[in-house]
Amino acid sequence: MQKKCSRCGNDMEIVLRNVVYRNRVKIMNVPVLVCVDDCCAHSQVVDVIKDDLKSLMEELGQDPERQAIEFEEMSELSNLLVLIANEGVGSSVREALGERVNQLLDLFLLAQSLGDEQWMRELRERLTKIMV
Repeated sequence: MQKKCSRCGNDMEIVLRNVVYRNRVKIMNVPVLVCVDDCCAHSQVVDVIKDDLKSLMEELGQDPERQAIEFEEMSELSNLLVLIANEGVGSSVREALGERVNQLLDLFLLAQSLGDEQWMRELRERLTKIMV
């Protein structure tokens, strides 16, 4: 996922950052693109998670209570990046992706055995987001 900075043209890298919403909600581990040029330091939320972040903010409303939210619970990309970061240097994206797909498939089988259609739909959505 290579992207050039819209301000200076240098490369951007993905980092996990905390985003504060309405000075009350700390949203942790949000994937953000940051320009590698220290003088520029431009940053922007990764495009593929913008809808997830926007939905979360809409759900929180205009006057949310003080809280901290782990964004990896809402975003599969964030979840994968956190898994990779926790595994350390030896981990590959392919291994982390395979592990996450297996976890979601196991949960899907459980939801299916319980007959929980809504949970199955949610898991299908999550699988679709990381398989694209």
